Amino acid sequence: MRALNIAWKDIRHTYRDMAALAMMLVAPLLLAGALGMAFGTGEEFSIARVEAVVADLDTGEAAAAGEGGQAGAIIVAALDDPDLADILGVTTVSSGEAARTTVDRGEADVAVIIPAGLTESLRENVPRGQEVEIYTDPARTVGPAIATAVVKSAVQSLEGVRAAALTAVQLGAAEGITDPVELTDLAAQTAAAYGAAAEAAAPRTLSVRAPTIPGGEERVEPNVGGQVLVGMMILFMFFGAATPARSILDEHRQGTLLRLFSTPTPRSVILGGKYVAVFVVVLLQSIILLLVGRFLLGAQWGQTGPVIALTLSGALVATSLGLLTVSFAKTPGQAGAVSSAIFVFLGLIGGNFVGSLNVGGAFALVRRFTPNGWLMEGWSHVMYGGSWARVATPCLAALAFSAVFFGLATWFFGRRYS
Repeated sequence: MRALNIAWKDIRHTYRDMAALAMMLVAPLLLAGALGMAFGTGEEFSIARVEAVVADLDTGEAAAAGEGGQAGAIIVAALDDPDLADILGVTTVSSGEAARTTVDRGEADVAVIIPAGLTESLRENVPRGQEVEIYTDPARTVGPAIATAVVKSAVQSLEGVRAAALTAVQLGAAEGITDPVELTDLAAQTAAAYGAAAEAAAPRTLSVRAPTIPGGEERVEPNVGGQVLVGMMILFMFFGAATPARSILDEHRQGTLLRLFSTPTPRSVILGGKYVAVFVVVLLQSIILLLVGRFLLGAQWGQTGPVIALTLSGALVATSLGLLTVSFAKTPGQAGAVSSAIFVFLGLIGGNFVGSLNVGGAFALVRRFTPNGWLMEGWSHVMYGGSWARVATPCLAALAFSAVFFGLATWFFGRRYS
């Protein structure tokens, strides 16, 4: 009963602090709302179509010989790929100056200027140093990035073809082939084979994969607002936990904690009350954010049982980590600085800033070394229609992190207040 009284006092103190409420509730909602409006509020992320203007000046000796500017044509074809038509529109002009003027007038987002002699440069043993120019509107960011990525991919493929052809010629010469026609034919065949292999191996489109739902479970599509809010909620739960946890240091400096320790109440009960207060504060924070996300952003969180399990697991992780970051700090200011750095770092590698998107590769492995990474994985599954079977492992992993953090926090507090 004494522990609950202590907890109730700390809870009331926290929810009377307007700065703390802004950090716990307003900040994640504002960030989620802003990102949701930026990328759309429906079931999928949407990006405005990028308008690109291309000036292909690669019409040197190869064109004069009737072969055409192959390198330039390949880059133009990559930009004008039908698979990219929804996000990248391409128009052509005759000169680099015309391309730049089009961007300056606001009629295009980015200009791609392919230099003259690019094909001949790639065919030589020592390239001449021509560079494809990307001319952009400084106010645009996404469009130029998309066009640049496509151009870089095409140029890298051309460099690969050139290197393969050159290697074939060198190997042919080493084997005693001296006929220029035969060497040229060998280089052409190698370049064609390399290009075909690269084309077959390269993915045609870039996409974000939704989690795979086992048979028997209906797959649903969560909206953007909900996906972003999940990441922000977990991140700001850490900050929400640190606020009441720092009250331990505040009371220590004010002398009230030592007066509490001088009473007949065991120190374990006093610290237990503090622990309960932090947990309840974070749990209420997450419940409020989930309810606001449901009714304000239209988020569909998934099946009730798994949602409750993930919410409780998240509250325990945040509570334990918040207490741990305070347990070894000497002052509230030090605790705030250290905890903020830890929380942001975990948010970056744990995937809080990418929402509930299912990511792969090395990032999917790295995020599993963080408690929030496991929570993000669990929310990703449940929001796409997963049930208990899909959230069991993430919840258990989060609870394991919680047990370790609680144990370390209790040990540090025990040493300090023994």
